[in-house]
Amino acid sequence: MHRFVLAFTSLTLALLSACQHGRALDQTRVVPTPAMLADHCKTAVGERRIERFEFGEVSILVAIAYDVANTIMIHGPQGNVIVDAMSSLEHAAEAKRDLLTAAPGPVLALILTHSHFDHVGGATAWAPSAGEVPIWATERFTEHFFSQYGVFQKAEQTRGRRQFGVGVSEADLPCSALGARLDFGSEIGAGLRLPTHTFSGKTTLELGGMTIELVEAHGETDDQLFVWLPEQSVLLPGDNLYHAFPNLYTIRGTKPRPVGEWIASLDAMRRLEPALLIGSHTGPIEGREAVSTALRDYRDAIAWLRASVVRAANAGLSRDAIAESVTLPEHLATAPMLRELYGQLDWSALSIYDAELGWFDGRPELLYPVPSAELAAREVELMGGVEAVRAAANASDDPRFRLHLLTKLGVSGQVPDDQREALDRELAATLRAVAAEVYNTNGRGYLLTSAIELERGPTPIISPTISDEFLREIPIELFFTAMPARLKLDQAGGVHETLRIDLDDLDRSVWVTLRHGVVEVAWAQAFPGTPEPIARLTTDSLTWKRIALQLDTAGQAVLAGKLEIDGPLAAVQDFFDRFDRGI
Repeated sequence: MHRFVLAFTSLTLALLSACQHGRALDQTRVVPTPAMLADHCKTAVGERRIERFEFGEVSILVAIAYDVANTIMIHGPQGNVIVDAMSSLEHAAEAKRDLLTAAPGPVLALILTHSHFDHVGGATAWAPSAGEVPIWATERFTEHFFSQYGVFQKAEQTRGRRQFGVGVSEADLPCSALGARLDFGSEIGAGLRLPTHTFSGKTTLELGGMTIELVEAHGETDDQLFVWLPEQSVLLPGDNLYHAFPNLYTIRGTKPRPVGEWIASLDAMRRLEPALLIGSHTGPIEGREAVSTALRDYRDAIAWLRASVVRAANAGLSRDAIAESVTLPEHLATAPMLRELYGQLDWSALSIYDAELGWFDGRPELLYPVPSAELAAREVELMGGVEAVRAAANASDDPRFRLHLLTKLGVSGQVPDDQREALDRELAATLRAVAAEVYNTNGRGYLLTSAIELERGPTPIISPTISDEFLREIPIELFFTAMPARLKLDQAGGVHETLRIDLDDLDRSVWVTLRHGVVEVAWAQAFPGTPEPIARLTTDSLTWKRIALQLDTAGQAVLAGKLEIDGPLAAVQDFFDRFDRGI
Protein backbone atom coordinates (compact mmCIF):
# COMPACT_ATOMS: atom_id res chain seq x y z
CA MET A 1 0.00 0.00 0.00
CA HIS A 2 2.81 2.44 0.89
CA ARG A 3 4.61 1.64 -2.38
CA PHE A 4 1.37 2.33 -4.28
CA VAL A 5 0.90 5.70 -2.57
CA LEU A 6 4.51 6.67 -3.25
CA ALA A 7 4.25 5.59 -6.86
CA PHE A 8 1.01 7.51 -7.33
CA THR A 9 2.51 10.62 -5.71
CA SER A 10 5.58 10.39 -7.93
CA LEU A 11 3.43 10.04 -11.02
CA THR A 12 1.33 13.04 -10.01
CA LEU A 13 4.42 15.18 -9.42
CA ALA A 14 5.84 14.09 -12.76
CA LEU A 15 2.66 15.04 -14.56
CA LEU A 16 2.52 18.40 -12.80
CA SER A 17 6.13 19.03 -13.72
CA ALA A 18 5.43 18.16 -17.33
CA CYS A 19 2.51 20.56 -17.39
CA GLN A 20 4.81 23.39 -16.39
CA HIS A 21 6.35 23.28 -19.86
CA GLY A 22 2.98 24.06 -21.48
CA ARG A 23 1.34 27.43 -21.94
CA ALA A 24 -1.24 28.62 -19.43
CA LEU A 25 -4.80 28.67 -20.78
CA ASP A 26 -6.50 32.01 -21.15
CA GLN A 27 -9.64 31.91 -19.03
CA THR A 28 -12.48 34.34 -18.82
CA ARG A 29 -16.13 34.76 -17.94
CA VAL A 30 -18.35 36.67 -20.34
CA VAL A 31 -21.17 38.40 -18.47
CA PRO A 32 -24.34 38.60 -20.59
CA THR A 33 -25.33 42.08 -21.78
CA PRO A 34 -28.54 43.67 -23.09
CA ALA A 35 -27.17 43.35 -26.63
CA MET A 36 -26.49 39.63 -26.13
CA LEU A 37 -30.02 38.94 -24.89
CA ALA A 38 -31.59 41.02 -27.65
CA ASP A 39 -29.50 39.21 -30.27
CA HIS A 40 -30.37 35.83 -28.73
CA CYS A 41 -34.11 36.52 -28.69
CA LYS A 42 -33.89 37.58 -32.35
CA THR A 43 -31.57 34.92 -33.77
CA ALA A 44 -31.64 31.84 -31.52
CA VAL A 45 -35.40 32.08 -30.82
CA GLY A 46 -36.89 34.48 -33.36
CA GLU A 47 -40.45 34.80 -34.59
CA ARG A 48 -43.01 32.00 -34.56
CA ARG A 49 -42.37 29.88 -37.64
CA ILE A 50 -42.15 26.45 -39.24
CA GLU A 51 -38.73 25.47 -40.60
CA ARG A 52 -38.57 22.58 -43.08
CA PHE A 53 -35.74 20.33 -44.23
CA GLU A 54 -36.13 17.98 -47.23
CA PHE A 55 -34.61 14.51 -47.63
CA GLY A 56 -36.34 13.00 -50.64
CA GLU A 57 -39.53 11.32 -49.47
CA VAL A 58 -38.83 12.36 -45.88
CA SER A 59 -39.18 15.90 -44.55
CA ILE A 60 -38.43 17.22 -41.08
CA LEU A 61 -40.37 20.21 -39.86
CA VAL A 62 -39.90 22.11 -36.62
CA ALA A 63 -42.33 24.52 -34.97
CA ILE A 64 -40.20 27.19 -33.28
CA ALA A 65 -41.27 29.98 -30.88
CA TYR A 66 -44.84 28.73 -30.50
CA ASP A 67 -43.91 27.95 -26.90
CA VAL A 68 -40.82 27.69 -24.73
CA ALA A 69 -40.12 24.29 -26.37
CA ASN A 70 -40.26 23.21 -30.01
CA THR A 71 -42.31 20.45 -31.60
CA ILE A 72 -40.54 18.50 -34.34
CA MET A 73 -42.40 16.50 -37.01
CA ILE A 74 -40.78 13.75 -39.09
CA HIS A 75 -42.92 13.49 -42.23
CA GLY A 76 -42.80 10.38 -44.35
CA PRO A 77 -44.81 8.93 -47.24
CA GLN A 78 -47.21 7.16 -44.86
CA GLY A 79 -47.59 9.70 -42.07
CA ASN A 80 -45.93 11.75 -39.34
CA VAL A 81 -43.93 11.06 -36.20
CA ILE A 82 -44.05 13.84 -33.63
CA VAL A 83 -41.24 14.67 -31.20
CA ASP A 84 -42.31 16.62 -28.08
CA ALA A 85 -45.64 18.31 -27.45
CA MET A 86 -45.03 21.76 -25.89
CA SER A 87 -46.40 22.92 -22.52
CA SER A 88 -50.13 23.30 -23.12
CA LEU A 89 -52.89 21.94 -25.28
CA GLU A 90 -53.51 25.43 -26.66
CA HIS A 91 -50.01 25.93 -28.08
CA ALA A 92 -49.64 22.30 -29.13
CA ALA A 93 -52.88 22.61 -31.13
CA GLU A 94 -51.60 25.76 -32.87
CA ALA A 95 -48.35 24.01 -33.80
CA LYS A 96 -50.28 20.92 -34.96
CA ARG A 97 -52.48 23.03 -37.23
CA ASP A 98 -49.50 24.66 -38.94
CA LEU A 99 -47.36 21.53 -39.13
CA LEU A 100 -50.13 19.40 -40.66
CA THR A 101 -51.03 22.19 -43.08
CA ALA A 102 -47.45 22.10 -44.30
CA ALA A 103 -47.22 18.28 -44.35
CA PRO A 104 -50.58 16.48 -44.01
CA GLY A 105 -50.78 12.90 -42.82
CA PRO A 106 -51.84 10.67 -39.96
CA VAL A 107 -49.92 10.72 -36.67
CA LEU A 108 -47.99 7.44 -36.45
CA ALA A 109 -46.34 8.01 -33.06
CA LEU A 110 -45.47 10.63 -30.45
CA ILE A 111 -41.96 10.61 -28.97
CA LEU A 112 -41.34 12.42 -25.69
CA THR A 113 -37.67 13.26 -25.22
CA HIS A 114 -38.15 13.64 -21.44
CA SER A 115 -40.76 14.43 -18.82
CA HIS A 116 -40.50 18.20 -18.31
CA PHE A 117 -43.87 19.95 -18.56
CA ASP A 118 -42.84 22.09 -21.53
CA HIS A 119 -42.44 18.91 -23.62
CA VAL A 120 -45.45 16.89 -22.51
CA GLY A 121 -48.19 19.33 -21.46
CA GLY A 122 -49.88 19.35 -24.88
CA ALA A 123 -49.63 15.64 -25.68
CA THR A 124 -53.38 15.13 -26.11
CA ALA A 125 -53.30 17.43 -29.15
CA TRP A 126 -51.45 14.61 -30.91
CA ALA A 127 -52.82 11.63 -28.97
CA PRO A 128 -56.44 12.56 -28.10
CA SER A 129 -57.52 9.15 -26.81
CA ALA A 130 -55.62 6.62 -24.73
CA GLY A 131 -53.99 4.00 -26.95
CA GLU A 132 -54.89 5.80 -30.19
CA VAL A 133 -51.31 6.91 -30.89
CA PRO A 134 -48.22 5.07 -29.57
CA ILE A 135 -46.30 7.32 -27.17
CA TRP A 136 -42.60 6.48 -26.79
CA ALA A 137 -40.24 7.46 -23.97
CA THR A 138 -37.55 5.92 -21.79
CA GLU A 139 -38.41 3.50 -19.00
CA ARG A 140 -37.44 6.16 -16.47
CA PHE A 141 -39.97 8.68 -17.79
CA THR A 142 -42.94 8.01 -15.51
CA GLU A 143 -40.89 7.68 -12.33
CA HIS A 144 -38.99 10.87 -13.12
CA PHE A 145 -42.16 12.79 -13.98
CA PHE A 146 -43.85 12.01 -10.69
CA SER A 147 -40.73 12.40 -8.57
CA GLN A 148 -40.12 15.95 -9.86
CA TYR A 149 -43.76 17.05 -9.85
CA GLY A 150 -44.94 15.06 -6.85
CA VAL A 151 -43.85 15.58 -3.25
CA PHE A 152 -42.14 18.95 -3.87
CA GLN A 153 -44.77 20.13 -6.34
CA LYS A 154 -45.68 23.36 -4.52
CA ALA A 155 -42.08 24.48 -4.02
CA GLU A 156 -41.16 23.65 -7.61
CA GLN A 157 -44.28 25.34 -8.97
CA THR A 158 -43.75 28.54 -6.98
CA ARG A 159 -40.08 28.82 -7.91
CA GLY A 160 -40.73 27.76 -11.51
CA ARG A 161 -43.24 30.58 -12.00
CA ARG A 162 -40.65 33.05 -10.76
CA GLN A 163 -37.93 31.56 -12.97
CA PHE A 164 -40.09 31.93 -16.07
CA GLY A 165 -41.21 35.43 -15.09
CA VAL A 166 -44.94 35.18 -14.46
CA GLY A 167 -46.37 38.69 -14.56
CA VAL A 168 -43.16 40.22 -15.97
CA SER A 169 -43.65 42.46 -19.00
CA GLU A 170 -42.38 41.49 -22.43
CA ALA A 171 -40.26 44.65 -22.45
CA ASP A 172 -38.43 43.45 -19.33
CA LEU A 173 -38.19 39.80 -20.48
CA PRO A 174 -38.56 39.54 -24.27
CA CYS A 175 -38.00 35.78 -24.43
CA SER A 176 -36.89 32.80 -22.46
CA ALA A 177 -33.39 31.85 -23.53
CA LEU A 178 -34.92 28.51 -24.53
CA GLY A 179 -37.74 29.85 -26.69
CA ALA A 180 -40.87 31.95 -26.47
CA ARG A 181 -42.02 33.06 -23.03
CA LEU A 182 -43.90 30.37 -21.09
CA ASP A 183 -47.58 31.28 -21.37
CA PHE A 184 -49.10 31.15 -17.89
CA GLY A 185 -52.44 32.17 -19.39
CA SER A 186 -52.71 28.81 -21.10
CA GLU A 187 -53.58 25.74 -19.06
CA ILE A 188 -50.06 24.35 -18.69
CA GLY A 189 -50.06 20.58 -18.41
CA ALA A 190 -53.76 20.10 -19.23
CA GLY A 191 -52.87 17.83 -22.15
CA LEU A 192 -50.58 15.46 -20.27
CA ARG A 193 -50.18 11.86 -21.39
CA LEU A 194 -47.85 9.16 -20.11
CA PRO A 195 -45.95 6.88 -22.49
CA THR A 196 -47.55 3.70 -23.78
CA HIS A 197 -44.23 2.25 -24.99
CA THR A 198 -40.89 2.50 -23.18
CA PHE A 199 -37.34 1.25 -23.64
CA SER A 200 -33.93 1.38 -22.01
CA GLY A 201 -30.62 1.66 -23.81
CA LYS A 202 -31.60 1.89 -27.44
CA THR A 203 -34.49 0.89 -29.70
CA THR A 204 -35.22 1.18 -33.41
CA LEU A 205 -38.66 2.08 -34.76
CA GLU A 206 -39.78 1.35 -38.30
CA LEU A 207 -42.67 3.73 -38.85
CA GLY A 208 -44.26 4.68 -42.15
CA GLY A 209 -41.24 3.61 -44.17
CA MET A 210 -38.86 5.55 -41.90
CA THR A 211 -36.11 4.26 -39.60
CA ILE A 212 -35.98 6.13 -36.30
CA GLU A 213 -33.54 5.26 -33.53
CA LEU A 214 -34.22 6.25 -29.92
CA VAL A 215 -31.19 6.33 -27.63
CA GLU A 216 -31.29 6.79 -23.85
CA ALA A 217 -29.12 9.82 -23.11
CA HIS A 218 -29.07 11.11 -19.55
CA GLY A 219 -28.31 14.80 -19.19
CA GLU A 220 -30.70 17.56 -18.29
CA THR A 221 -32.83 14.73 -16.88
CA ASP A 222 -32.14 11.08 -16.18
CA ASP A 223 -35.08 10.08 -18.40
CA GLN A 224 -33.74 11.90 -21.48
CA LEU A 225 -33.41 10.39 -24.95
CA PHE A 226 -32.14 11.57 -28.29
CA VAL A 227 -33.59 10.73 -31.70
CA TRP A 228 -31.33 9.66 -34.54
CA LEU A 229 -32.40 9.35 -38.17
CA PRO A 230 -29.57 7.31 -39.69
CA GLU A 231 -30.77 7.53 -43.31
CA GLN A 232 -30.97 11.32 -43.16
CA SER A 233 -28.06 11.85 -40.72
CA VAL A 234 -30.29 14.04 -38.52
CA LEU A 235 -29.96 14.31 -34.75
CA LEU A 236 -32.70 15.48 -32.39
CA PRO A 237 -30.84 15.90 -29.05
CA GLY A 238 -33.80 16.83 -26.84
CA ASP A 239 -32.65 19.18 -24.09
CA ASN A 240 -29.04 18.03 -24.00
CA LEU A 241 -28.04 20.92 -26.27
CA TYR A 242 -29.53 24.33 -27.03
CA HIS A 243 -28.19 27.80 -27.84
CA ALA A 244 -27.14 28.81 -24.31
CA PHE A 245 -24.96 27.54 -21.50
CA PRO A 246 -26.66 24.36 -20.25
CA ASN A 247 -28.85 24.42 -17.17
CA LEU A 248 -26.69 22.07 -15.10
CA TYR A 249 -28.72 23.39 -12.18
CA THR A 250 -32.16 24.97 -12.35
CA ILE A 251 -33.14 27.58 -9.77
CA ARG A 252 -36.70 26.27 -9.68
CA GLY A 253 -35.26 23.28 -7.82
CA THR A 254 -34.42 19.76 -8.92
CA LYS A 255 -32.29 16.77 -8.06
CA PRO A 256 -28.63 17.15 -9.06
CA ARG A 257 -28.32 16.67 -12.79
CA PRO A 258 -26.00 13.85 -13.92
CA VAL A 259 -23.17 15.96 -15.31
CA GLY A 260 -20.85 13.06 -16.11
CA GLU A 261 -23.61 11.25 -17.97
CA TRP A 262 -24.48 14.46 -19.83
CA ILE A 263 -20.93 14.54 -21.16
CA ALA A 264 -21.16 10.86 -22.17
CA SER A 265 -24.46 11.51 -23.98
CA LEU A 266 -22.92 14.35 -25.98
CA ASP A 267 -19.98 12.10 -26.86
CA ALA A 268 -22.40 9.43 -28.11
CA MET A 269 -24.02 12.04 -30.35
CA ARG A 270 -20.64 13.22 -31.65
CA ARG A 271 -19.76 9.72 -32.84
CA LEU A 272 -22.77 9.78 -35.18
CA GLU A 273 -21.36 12.78 -37.12
CA PRO A 274 -24.77 14.38 -37.77
CA ALA A 275 -25.30 16.67 -40.74
CA LEU A 276 -28.26 18.45 -39.12
CA LEU A 277 -29.17 19.02 -35.47
CA ILE A 278 -32.67 20.09 -34.45
CA GLY A 279 -33.03 20.68 -30.73
CA SER A 280 -36.19 20.81 -28.66
CA HIS A 281 -35.27 24.42 -27.84
CA THR A 282 -33.92 27.25 -30.04
CA GLY A 283 -33.06 26.87 -33.72
CA PRO A 284 -31.43 24.13 -35.81
CA ILE A 285 -27.73 23.81 -36.64
CA GLU A 286 -26.85 22.81 -40.21
CA GLY A 287 -23.68 21.24 -41.62
CA ARG A 288 -21.45 18.49 -40.23
CA GLU A 289 -18.69 20.87 -39.19
CA ALA A 290 -21.03 23.29 -37.42
CA VAL A 291 -22.85 20.46 -35.61
CA SER A 292 -19.58 18.77 -34.66
CA THR A 293 -18.22 22.02 -33.24
CA ALA A 294 -21.38 22.71 -31.26
CA LEU A 295 -21.48 19.22 -29.71
CA ARG A 296 -17.76 19.26 -28.93
CA ASP A 297 -17.73 22.72 -27.38
CA TYR A 298 -20.86 21.96 -25.34
CA ARG A 299 -19.32 18.83 -23.84
CA ASP A 300 -15.98 20.57 -23.31
CA ALA A 301 -17.63 23.42 -21.39
CA ILE A 302 -19.40 20.97 -19.07
CA ALA A 303 -16.26 18.85 -18.66
CA TRP A 304 -14.11 21.92 -17.96
CA LEU A 305 -16.48 23.18 -15.30
CA ARG A 306 -16.70 19.80 -13.59
CA ALA A 307 -12.90 19.43 -13.55
CA SER A 308 -12.57 22.99 -12.21
CA VAL A 309 -14.86 22.19 -9.29
CA VAL A 310 -12.95 19.00 -8.50
CA ARG A 311 -9.59 20.79 -8.60
CA ALA A 312 -10.83 23.64 -6.42
CA ALA A 313 -12.47 21.31 -3.88
CA ASN A 314 -9.31 19.22 -3.61
CA ALA A 315 -7.35 22.43 -3.06
CA GLY A 316 -9.59 23.19 -0.07
CA LEU A 317 -11.56 26.11 -1.52
CA SER A 318 -14.98 26.83 0.00
CA ARG A 319 -18.20 26.48 -1.97
CA ASP A 320 -18.49 30.27 -2.16
CA ALA A 321 -14.94 30.67 -3.41
CA ILE A 322 -15.47 28.01 -6.05
CA ALA A 323 -18.67 29.61 -7.30
CA GLU A 324 -17.06 33.05 -7.42
CA SER A 325 -13.97 31.88 -9.30
CA VAL A 326 -15.22 29.51 -12.02
CA THR A 327 -14.48 30.51 -15.60
CA LEU A 328 -14.18 28.89 -19.01
CA PRO A 329 -11.30 28.83 -21.47
CA GLU A 330 -11.57 31.92 -23.64
CA HIS A 331 -12.53 30.03 -26.81
CA LEU A 332 -15.52 28.51 -24.99
CA ALA A 333 -16.49 31.57 -22.96
CA THR A 334 -16.82 33.66 -26.13
CA ALA A 335 -18.77 31.04 -28.11
CA PRO A 336 -22.37 32.24 -28.78
CA MET A 337 -23.66 28.73 -27.99
CA LEU A 338 -22.29 29.04 -24.44
CA ARG A 339 -23.53 32.43 -23.33
CA GLU A 340 -24.85 32.30 -19.75
CA LEU A 341 -28.34 33.30 -20.82
CA TYR A 342 -30.05 30.20 -19.38
CA GLY A 343 -27.65 28.19 -17.22
CA GLN A 344 -24.89 29.87 -15.19
CA LEU A 345 -21.38 28.79 -14.27
CA ASP A 346 -21.65 29.65 -10.57
CA TRP A 347 -25.04 27.96 -10.06
CA SER A 348 -23.73 24.91 -11.90
CA ALA A 349 -20.52 24.78 -9.88
CA LEU A 350 -22.44 24.76 -6.60
CA SER A 351 -24.70 21.98 -7.85
CA ILE A 352 -21.75 19.86 -8.97
CA TYR A 353 -20.07 20.38 -5.59
CA ASP A 354 -23.19 19.50 -3.61
CA ALA A 355 -23.92 16.44 -5.75
CA GLU A 356 -20.48 15.02 -5.02
CA LEU A 357 -19.60 16.34 -1.53
CA GLY A 358 -22.82 17.68 -0.03
CA TRP A 359 -23.48 21.10 1.51
CA PHE A 360 -20.57 21.04 4.00
CA ASP A 361 -17.36 22.37 2.46
CA GLY A 362 -14.98 21.75 5.36
CA ARG A 363 -15.24 25.09 7.16
CA PRO A 364 -15.79 24.34 10.87
CA GLU A 365 -17.80 27.53 11.45
CA LEU A 366 -20.58 26.08 9.31
CA LEU A 367 -21.25 23.16 11.63
CA TYR A 368 -22.86 25.00 14.55
CA PRO A 369 -23.82 28.48 13.32
CA VAL A 370 -25.81 31.08 15.22
CA PRO A 371 -29.46 30.81 14.04
CA SER A 372 -29.96 33.08 11.05
CA ALA A 373 -32.57 35.39 12.61
CA GLU A 374 -30.50 35.82 15.78
CA LEU A 375 -27.34 36.41 13.78
CA ALA A 376 -29.04 39.03 11.60
CA ALA A 377 -30.47 40.77 14.68
CA ARG A 378 -27.03 40.97 16.32
CA GLU A 379 -25.44 42.27 13.12
CA VAL A 380 -28.14 44.91 12.68
CA GLU A 381 -27.53 46.00 16.27
CA LEU A 382 -23.76 46.19 15.67
CA MET A 383 -24.38 48.31 12.57
CA GLY A 384 -26.33 50.87 14.56
CA GLY A 385 -29.90 49.56 14.36
CA VAL A 386 -32.65 49.37 11.78
CA GLU A 387 -32.60 53.00 10.68
CA ALA A 388 -28.83 53.03 10.26
CA VAL A 389 -28.89 49.87 8.13
CA ARG A 390 -31.78 51.18 5.99
CA ALA A 391 -29.93 54.45 5.50
CA ALA A 392 -26.74 52.63 4.49
CA ALA A 393 -28.70 50.44 2.08
CA ASN A 394 -30.47 53.35 0.41
CA ALA A 395 -27.21 55.31 0.17
CA SER A 396 -25.38 52.45 -1.59
CA ASP A 397 -24.95 52.62 -5.36
CA ASP A 398 -24.47 48.83 -5.48
CA PRO A 399 -27.91 47.21 -5.77
CA ARG A 400 -26.61 43.77 -4.78
CA PHE A 401 -25.15 45.11 -1.55
CA ARG A 402 -28.35 47.08 -0.99
CA LEU A 403 -30.34 43.86 -1.41
CA HIS A 404 -28.05 42.12 1.09
CA LEU A 405 -28.63 44.77 3.73
CA LEU A 406 -32.39 45.03 3.24
CA THR A 407 -32.76 41.25 3.29
CA LYS A 408 -30.77 41.11 6.53
CA LEU A 409 -33.20 43.58 8.06
CA GLY A 410 -36.12 41.39 7.11
CA VAL A 411 -34.51 38.26 8.54
CA SER A 412 -33.58 40.03 11.77
CA GLY A 413 -37.18 40.55 12.84
CA GLN A 414 -36.20 43.99 14.11
CA VAL A 415 -38.23 46.06 11.65
CA PRO A 416 -41.26 47.68 13.38
CA ASP A 417 -44.65 46.70 11.98
CA ASP A 418 -45.35 50.21 10.75
CA GLN A 419 -42.16 50.09 8.62
CA ARG A 420 -42.64 46.69 7.00
CA GLU A 421 -44.61 47.99 4.03
CA ALA A 422 -41.94 50.59 3.30
CA LEU A 423 -39.23 47.94 3.58
CA ASP A 424 -41.11 45.76 1.08
CA ARG A 425 -41.25 48.66 -1.36
CA GLU A 426 -37.52 49.24 -0.96
CA LEU A 427 -36.84 45.51 -1.43
CA ALA A 428 -38.96 45.41 -4.59
CA ALA A 429 -37.18 48.45 -6.04
CA THR A 430 -33.82 46.90 -5.20
CA LEU A 431 -34.75 43.57 -6.81
CA ARG A 432 -35.65 45.50 -9.95
CA ALA A 433 -32.30 47.32 -9.80
CA VAL A 434 -30.41 44.03 -9.55
CA ALA A 435 -32.50 42.56 -12.39
CA ALA A 436 -31.58 45.52 -14.57
CA GLU A 437 -28.01 44.22 -14.56
CA VAL A 438 -28.93 40.55 -15.15
CA TYR A 439 -29.47 39.13 -18.64
CA ASN A 440 -29.73 35.46 -17.76
CA THR A 441 -33.45 34.98 -18.44
CA ASN A 442 -33.97 32.63 -15.48
CA GLY A 443 -32.28 34.97 -13.01
CA ARG A 444 -33.92 38.06 -14.46
CA GLY A 445 -37.36 36.44 -14.41
CA TYR A 446 -36.91 35.28 -10.82
CA LEU A 447 -35.83 38.70 -9.56
CA LEU A 448 -38.60 40.60 -11.34
CA THR A 449 -41.35 38.18 -10.33
CA SER A 450 -40.14 38.38 -6.72
CA ALA A 451 -40.42 42.16 -6.95
CA ILE A 452 -43.95 41.90 -8.33
CA GLU A 453 -44.94 39.61 -5.46
CA LEU A 454 -43.73 42.18 -2.94
CA GLU A 455 -45.62 44.95 -4.73
CA ARG A 456 -48.90 43.15 -5.48
CA GLY A 457 -48.86 39.92 -3.49
CA PRO A 458 -48.36 36.43 -4.93
CA THR A 459 -50.24 35.54 -8.09
CA PRO A 460 -52.67 32.64 -7.68
CA ILE A 461 -51.49 29.26 -8.95
CA ILE A 462 -54.06 27.74 -11.28
CA SER A 463 -53.73 23.98 -11.44
CA PRO A 464 -54.69 22.27 -14.70
CA THR A 465 -57.84 20.19 -14.84
CA ILE A 466 -56.90 16.55 -14.32
CA SER A 467 -59.02 14.04 -16.22
CA ASP A 468 -59.96 10.67 -14.75
CA GLU A 469 -58.13 9.12 -17.69
CA PHE A 470 -54.86 10.71 -16.58
CA LEU A 471 -55.58 10.09 -12.89
CA ARG A 472 -55.76 6.36 -13.61
CA GLU A 473 -52.18 6.52 -14.92
CA ILE A 474 -50.72 8.11 -11.79
CA PRO A 475 -49.12 5.48 -9.53
CA ILE A 476 -51.28 4.96 -6.44
CA GLU A 477 -48.19 4.94 -4.20
CA LEU A 478 -47.57 8.62 -4.96
CA PHE A 479 -50.81 9.65 -3.27
CA PHE A 480 -49.68 8.00 -0.05
CA THR A 481 -46.01 9.01 -0.30
CA ALA A 482 -47.05 12.66 -0.39
CA MET A 483 -49.34 12.47 2.65
CA PRO A 484 -46.74 13.20 5.38
CA ALA A 485 -45.94 16.62 3.91
CA ARG A 486 -49.63 17.44 3.38
CA LEU A 487 -50.61 16.99 7.02
CA LYS A 488 -51.91 20.18 8.66
CA LEU A 489 -49.82 20.27 11.84
CA ASP A 490 -52.21 22.68 13.56
CA GLN A 491 -54.80 19.90 13.42
CA ALA A 492 -52.50 17.01 14.29
CA GLY A 493 -51.72 17.64 17.96
CA GLY A 494 -52.78 14.78 20.21
CA VAL A 495 -54.05 12.71 17.29
CA HIS A 496 -53.08 9.04 17.21
CA GLU A 497 -55.39 7.15 14.90
CA THR A 498 -55.36 4.81 11.92
CA LEU A 499 -57.50 4.53 8.81
CA ARG A 500 -57.51 1.33 6.74
CA ILE A 501 -58.17 1.56 3.01
CA ASP A 502 -58.89 -1.52 0.88
CA LEU A 503 -58.38 -0.80 -2.84
CA ASP A 504 -60.49 -3.55 -4.34
CA ASP A 505 -59.50 -2.99 -7.99
CA LEU A 506 -55.82 -3.47 -7.04
CA ASP A 507 -56.44 -6.13 -4.37
CA ARG A 508 -54.24 -4.11 -2.00
CA SER A 509 -54.70 -2.74 1.51
CA VAL A 510 -52.99 0.19 3.22
CA TRP A 511 -53.00 1.48 6.79
CA VAL A 512 -52.46 5.22 7.28
CA THR A 513 -51.60 6.20 10.83
CA LEU A 514 -51.42 9.72 12.26
CA ARG A 515 -49.14 9.71 15.28
CA HIS A 516 -48.75 13.15 16.88
CA GLY A 517 -47.78 14.94 13.67
CA VAL A 518 -46.13 12.00 11.92
CA VAL A 519 -47.83 10.11 9.08
CA GLU A 520 -47.00 6.44 8.69
CA VAL A 521 -48.09 4.41 5.67
CA ALA A 522 -48.04 0.60 5.77
CA TRP A 523 -48.89 -1.59 2.80
CA ALA A 524 -50.15 -5.17 3.08
CA GLN A 525 -50.22 -5.20 6.89
CA ALA A 526 -50.09 -2.74 9.78
CA PHE A 527 -46.97 -2.26 11.85
CA PRO A 528 -46.88 -3.74 15.36
CA GLY A 529 -48.54 -1.41 17.87
CA THR A 530 -50.76 0.28 15.29
CA PRO A 531 -54.08 1.36 16.87
CA GLU A 532 -57.26 -0.27 15.68
CA PRO A 533 -58.53 1.62 12.61
CA ILE A 534 -61.17 4.28 13.25
CA ALA A 535 -62.80 2.95 10.09
CA ARG A 536 -62.23 0.61 7.19
CA LEU A 537 -62.78 1.98 3.69
CA THR A 538 -63.40 -0.12 0.62
CA THR A 539 -63.09 1.67 -2.67
CA ASP A 540 -61.28 1.67 -6.00
CA SER A 541 -57.98 3.45 -6.65
CA LEU A 542 -59.55 6.16 -8.88
CA THR A 543 -62.06 7.15 -6.21
CA TRP A 544 -59.29 7.32 -3.60
CA LYS A 545 -57.25 9.57 -5.90
CA ARG A 546 -60.22 11.90 -6.41
CA ILE A 547 -60.78 12.12 -2.65
CA ALA A 548 -57.07 12.77 -2.04
CA LEU A 549 -57.16 15.64 -4.56
CA GLN A 550 -60.40 16.90 -3.01
CA LEU A 551 -62.17 16.52 -6.32
CA ASP A 552 -64.73 14.51 -4.34
CA THR A 553 -65.50 14.18 -0.65
CA ALA A 554 -65.88 10.90 1.19
CA GLY A 555 -69.58 11.69 1.58
CA GLN A 556 -70.04 12.21 -2.16
CA ALA A 557 -68.25 8.94 -2.89
CA VAL A 558 -70.50 7.10 -0.44
CA LEU A 559 -73.65 8.53 -2.04
CA ALA A 560 -72.36 7.55 -5.48
CA GLY A 561 -71.84 3.98 -4.30
CA LYS A 562 -68.08 4.19 -4.89
CA LEU A 563 -67.00 4.07 -1.25
CA GLU A 564 -68.04 1.79 1.57
CA ILE A 565 -67.23 2.86 5.11
CA ASP A 566 -67.20 0.44 8.01
CA GLY A 567 -67.13 3.04 10.79
CA PRO A 568 -68.35 6.59 11.48
CA LEU A 569 -68.41 8.85 8.38
CA ALA A 570 -67.75 11.94 10.52
CA ALA A 571 -64.50 10.46 11.84
CA VAL A 572 -63.41 9.61 8.30
CA GLN A 573 -64.15 13.13 7.06
CA ASP A 574 -62.22 14.58 10.02
CA PHE A 575 -59.29 12.37 9.02
CA PHE A 576 -59.33 13.70 5.45
CA ASP A 577 -59.76 17.30 6.62
CA ARG A 578 -56.39 17.11 8.40
CA PHE A 579 -54.65 17.05 5.00
CA ASP A 580 -54.11 19.71 2.35
CA ARG A 581 -55.26 19.09 -1.17
CA GLY A 582 -52.73 17.53 -3.51
CA ILE A 583 -50.60 14.49 -4.08
